[in-house]
Amino acid sequence: MKGKMKPIMASIIVFSLAFTLAACGSQSRTADSPSTPPADDYPNKPINLVIPFSPGVAGDTFSRTFAKIAEKYVGQPFVPVNKEGGSGAVGVSYMMSQPADGYTITYHSSTFAYTMASGQVPFKTKDIAPIASINADYQVLAVLKDSPLKTFDDFVQHAKANPGKLKVSGSQTKGTNHVFLYKILKEAGIEANYIPYDGGSKTLLALLGGNVDALVSSSSVVNQHVDSGEVRILAVTGSERAPNRPDVPTFKELGLTNIVDENLWRAFFGKPGIPQNRLDKLSKAFEQVIQDPEWRKFMETDQQIDFYKNTADFTEYFNKYVTDAEEVFKNLE
Repeated sequence: MKGKMKPIMASIIVFSLAFTLAACGSQSRTADSPSTPPADDYPNKPINLVIPFSPGVAGDTFSRTFAKIAEKYVGQPFVPVNKEGGSGAVGVSYMMSQPADGYTITYHSSTFAYTMASGQVPFKTKDIAPIASINADYQVLAVLKDSPLKTFDDFVQHAKANPGKLKVSGSQTKGTNHVFLYKILKEAGIEANYIPYDGGSKTLLALLGGNVDALVSSSSVVNQHVDSGEVRILAVTGSERAPNRPDVPTFKELGLTNIVDENLWRAFFGKPGIPQNRLDKLSKAFEQVIQDPEWRKFMETDQQIDFYKNTADFTEYFNKYVTDAEEVFKNLE
């Protein structure tokens, strides 16, 4: 009987020892796992880029051009998805319906910040995650070449002599152009009649057709017509004169200091909840695009200015931008 027990006891001892070692190994791996998380290989598939505008417009061209160049730095292609409508809300809503994994992002401009601040879209700053800002356009006050308003002072004096009679076109109500003109009028102590149009091209056509006395717009809207001599810029935003418009004064030079930074900026956003390391990967890749020769050529051709801010800096900037705009809209009619 004793002889038969020995093999059984030996088996029990071996099994117990194996179980104990396995348990120890499991505990060791469990203890180690928090400090050695699996590597994130993001992105490992194409990224959808939601463009909240129709194909062919300026925002669409910007998005597609930037995304194509960014592919070499991100390591995956971007798939443009046009979702226009609702002052950009349709595109953002679509992005929000997708997982917060960094595989669906969207483009937007400062105009969207104003539509948020004015309540035209059902979003707050907590509902969107800034990734990075990229570039900007100066905003301008411009007239036709044969306008009797030759300088900004002429514009001011005419407005004072004819309160509320000057007609100025711009894109959207309570958008970038509207706020821009509001600040001009407030600082100069004058009145004018703002005429909103649906988009920059219609804003320009109103001026070219003689339907308004002046326009406020981003520089990209008028650059071609300024170069051809049809349109004349009275003043531009910015702390220094635009390199491509050295003869045009800034509003800062003219004593209007509250609109130095009233540029039309462009940026990329994601859905809240995207892991921070993924936002940072995109932001760093986008910073590399800024220096890419192909992008520099695009910037020169379109006469735009750099406005890169990383995720942390742009988040702070964006939140303050919206908060400041909310204060403006308390007084803007």
